[in-house]
Amino acid sequence: MFADMGDANRPGGKRLVIHAGLGKSGSSAIQRYCRDHPQELRRAGALYLGTHLERAEPSPLDFASVEALHDALPTPEAEDRLVALLTAKIASRPGIRTFVWSQIALAVQAPLLGRVIARLAPLCETEVLLYFRHQADWLVSAYLQWGVKHKTDPGPILPFADWIPQAASRGADYRAVIERWIAAVGRDRLHLRAYDAAADVVADFVSVARLGAKAEDDGRTRQYETPDPMVMMLFRLLNGQRDAPAPPGALYRLIAESGLERRRYREVDPASTLPSGADWARFAATFDDGNAGLARDFGLTLSPAGPGPAPDPVHPAPAAAIPALLDLILAMDRRIGALEQQLKRKG
Repeated sequence: MFADMGDANRPGGKRLVIHAGLGKSGSSAIQRYCRDHPQELRRAGALYLGTHLERAEPSPLDFASVEALHDALPTPEAEDRLVALLTAKIASRPGIRTFVWSQIALAVQAPLLGRVIARLAPLCETEVLLYFRHQADWLVSAYLQWGVKHKTDPGPILPFADWIPQAASRGADYRAVIERWIAAVGRDRLHLRAYDAAADVVADFVSVARLGAKAEDDGRTRQYETPDPMVMMLFRLLNGQRDAPAPPGALYRLIAESGLERRRYREVDPASTLPSGADWARFAATFDDGNAGLARDFGLTLSPAGPGPAPDPVHPAPAAAIPALLDLILAMDRRIGALEQQLKRKG
């Protein structure tokens, strides 16, 4: 356990808590909690700065989006911009003691953040939190997110084994990630947490970051549930048709709004369960003795059984038909959305 860095040891009594990831290790739940519970954080003297430092007072240095921040991190100007922006954000809220920034892209940016943190030392003390889960589980979750659902690479969707080397850019080498952070900020600033060991990752984060108590009425799970395999299949089939990187976009919105993400589907054999051909003939023959008795004892003579159900088609619809149907559905959704906007403007 790390020593508590008391206010007396902090320049100006200010503290910056950076949750640097890893992605797919409770980050969305942590970010959602910090975003949705500003009052609980405020009671602990804390303010959430967002994922791309979009909160607190607006600044000309603000990043327009998470994507804009990601694009800026590798550039030579990133260090000066982050120092200036964090300084402005902290200075804009003199009544706040603790500032929280959560951004998973920072997991692999230890050298850059180390320089930023060193330059912020006269203003605030900084601590960094990183969550890790078992590598095998993490790789599967990361592949479904960035290899399938939000395909970040050009070309067809890669098989899992071929995609694994690309995971290094997101922090797959845990030892390398940890050693770079220790070299950048020192061991005493770094909180390394096992995601799977935490019954509630949000409660764990709130406790370790000393942000008071987690809201009792939160009622949320510790992470986003992995979508049903059927939903992931839709992303795989649609994005597999696209050569360019394919963010979730309209399909993700459509699935979320229709509630598909929360449903669970069972496998259904598309083939009919009715007997046909020789199976039908054998089934019909099981009544022969009984019907002979009906004719003998009651004079009820039934006609022979009919030809039975037609056999199922030999070739079901190909999987390639599904992306075409999804394109049609998305096109209809866009048209309906445009018509709704027109009606609102006329109303």
